[in-house]
Amino acid sequence: TDNEITLYLGARVLNSDDTEHSFAGGIEYRRSLGRYIDWTIAALHEGDTRHLSRYGIATQLWAVRSFLDGRLDLGLGAGPYLARDGNGDGEGQATTTVAGDVSVTAAYRFHPRLAFRATWSRIITDYSRDTDLFFGGVAYDF
Repeated sequence: TDNEITLYLGARVLNSDDTEHSFAGGIEYRRSLGRYIDWTIAALHEGDTRHLSRYGIATQLWAVRSFLDGRLDLGLGAGPYLARDGNGDGEGQATTTVAGDVSVTAAYRFHPRLAFRATWSRIITDYSRDTDLFFGGVAYDF
C-alpha cells in the first residue's frame, strides 16, 4: 500500500538532570515514495510537565526495508520538527523552534490493512531540551 495512518501513544523522557517523564501521543501519515523510501508528517504532543510543554509538526524521510514477505518493516528516518514549547525560555514565555528528529521504527502487519508500529524518536534541540519519544500504535494501510 502507498498510504498509512498511525495513532500513537507512549512516553516522553526529557534528557536533563531531572529526567522527567510524561505521557505523549501523536498521529502520523506515512506515504511510500519508492521501494525503499517513505515520507511522513506527524502531529506530536510531548506532554505537559514543569520543564517542558512541547507540541508540533514533524516531517521525515525514511530509509525502509520489508522482511518476512512484507509483514515486517524496519526503517530509519530524519527530518525537522517545528515545535511550540509553552515553557520555552524558563520564564513562562512560550517559544517556537525548529528541532531535529531522528527516529527508528518497526511495523508488524497482522492483517493486510492493519499493523502494530513502534517508533523511538530523539528530538535534538539547541536549548538543552532534548527528548526521547517512545511510541506504539495501530497503523491502518490504504
